Amino acid sequence: MELHPEESVVGEITAIKPYGAFVRLVTGDQGMIHISEVATEYVRDISQYLTVGQQVVVKVIGRNEEGKYNLSLKRVSRQDHDAALFHNEVTQVKKALDERLATLDDSVKEFIARRERRPARESLTTWIASMRREKHELERHQQKRMRFYAPDWHQLAENGPAPSLPEENDDSERAEESEDRE
Repeated sequence: MELHPEESVVGEITAIKPYGAFVRLVTGDQGMIHISEVATEYVRDISQYLTVGQQVVVKVIGRNEEGKYNLSLKRVSRQDHDAALFHNEVTQVKKALDERLATLDDSVKEFIARRERRPARESLTTWIASMRREKHELERHQQKRMRFYAPDWHQLAENGPAPSLPEENDDSERAEESEDRE
């Protein structure tokens, strides 16, 4: 993006020399503020006015033979200053939105690709049924183990002979036992 004379832009001071300050503009270009363009009064020591890393709003006053911008601090009006800061904020928001849109675009593409790889409904229901069976089997096994390690068994172990593993009886076996007793 090329800047034109009388345009105000935000920049950061990168170096200070006795004759001026070097600035990296938000556009990525380099420029220099001559010591005579720092303030309206006579400036003996530029470091009294500027520091390295400081954000400044400068006005473009021209370009030198090397393609670098000649900049001014003293020619920036309050209106130019506010406009440049606002423009900088808008540019940063646009950049952030573009990055976010690119991320969302990638997410949408990934979602569509996953959706196309999704198994058919029949295989999905089969998978769910097998998972339910496996869960039921695990729960049944856990209940058997819990009966073995129940607190009653611990008390018996402390007070008497070692407990044996309880046997599971079918309802049919219980019915036969009850018939035998009668």
